[in-house]
Amino acid sequence: MRRGSDNATWVLRRRLARRRAMLVVVCALAVSFGVVLRAGAEAEPAQATASAYVTPLMAHTAWTATSNCKPFPGVVTLPNVLKGHSSRGLTLTGTIVTNWVQASTRNCIESLPLSPFPKPLLMPSWADLKSLRTTYPWFDLASASEDYADMTTLTQSGWNTEACGSAAIITGNGVPSPLALFAYPNNKFTTTMNTWILANCPYVLGRKYGSTANTPTSVQSGFLIVDSINGGHCTDTTLPCSTLATRYPYTPEATLAKIFHPAAGTWIVPQFYRLVSGTSTTGRLQWNCAGAESSHYTYDTGGDSTELYCANDYYKALSNQPSYVVTNKNIRQVETTWGLK
Repeated sequence: MRRGSDNATWVLRRRLARRRAMLVVVCALAVSFGVVLRAGAEAEPAQATASAYVTPLMAHTAWTATSNCKPFPGVVTLPNVLKGHSSRGLTLTGTIVTNWVQASTRNCIESLPLSPFPKPLLMPSWADLKSLRTTYPWFDLASASEDYADMTTLTQSGWNTEACGSAAIITGNGVPSPLALFAYPNNKFTTTMNTWILANCPYVLGRKYGSTANTPTSVQSGFLIVDSINGGHCTDTTLPCSTLATRYPYTPEATLAKIFHPAAGTWIVPQFYRLVSGTSTTGRLQWNCAGAESSHYTYDTGGDSTELYCANDYYKALSNQPSYVVTNKNIRQVETTWGLK
């Protein structure tokens, strides 16, 4: 009996020893496999970080700014705006008020009684836009209505004219349908209006202003949040430019840079109007884009417009993006990537 008991004990010990040995081997393999996984993750960070997007938007898509309907020196013309974006790996979408654009002639709209102020602009022709879109295939167009009307004063019939009618004109000039965006003039809209327009006119999203990033969840509301870049009086209170009668102070480049470098998985849409360079101290349009940033300002003496911004500050704010930020897709292409159409 005792010898049988000793044999049973010996067998049990052998089995336990084998199990311990197998456990050691399994643990060693698990540790090694874990190291391989971590090494793989470190070697391919792009797979672990969701892409973010930056897609500039140009309001009004003017050929240039004017004074007495003559091109104003120092304002970056539309062809050079596109060239500047292209050289930096950026795309551009432009909003169009369709009744401001003629078939083959550049139209000055300086005398139009627009609210809240006149716009000293020379608009490109449809022929110009077609040529530029051939040169820069990523240059897309969206609508800002037919007449720049206050959409909140209109009935559904008016919404149809301004939104659906302008879309028909733009797509009739070779831009694919549906259009990426309907840009409500002066940011005047209602949620009910946007729902109706997206249901009845060929648009993917409606524009609304804000400084927060878009997410795959937020765009399901039917709105694309767009950050409007404002020029204005300088921020150095010791300088005369700080007392200019503008609606806003000049937005510092550093402030824009914080917004325009998005977190992973989000989407930022910076909107500018006209870019300027150097300095202009006389005439209707005045600005300073040289020297200390706190001395930078832009001013329209004839209309209190802050729709000018320094080109050097604009491009600097968009530079040095993290590796996960995609800048070579336009608004339409990001909408497709996010499954919105």
